[in-house]
Amino acid sequence: MYILTLFLSFFFSIIPHTIFVCDGEYLNATIRNNLNGDFLVINDLDQIDQGAFVVIKWKDENIMLPISFNAGEISFTDKKWLWSYKDLENGLHQNSPRLAKLLPNGKVAESSCHLPEETY
Repeated sequence: MYILTLFLSFFFSIIPHTIFVCDGEYLNATIRNNLNGDFLVINDLDQIDQGAFVVIKWKDENIMLPISFNAGEISFTDKKWLWSYKDLENGLHQNSPRLAKLLPNGKVAESSCHLPEETY
């Protein structure tokens, strides 16, 4: 039974890509777990723990965002930046994650992110 469960888990794992194009610029997003201080790189969105964070390198930005604890979502935020693979409004969208930034005037700037052409 264990082997069948392990075999089926390969079909249901959600493997996040690490390279995207956001507003015409390459973005690198690496998710790490840190609940136990191991900084383990995550290759399955179902394995994210409570200490997880994402490191985003994009344009001149180096951003580290902790996991948000919004039920039903897979997102990371520091209340200024948001990186999301799954939300209640759009469902799972790991191939076109949401990148948003809260501006000083209170408006939200959305960036268009998608996989690079060569990964399709």
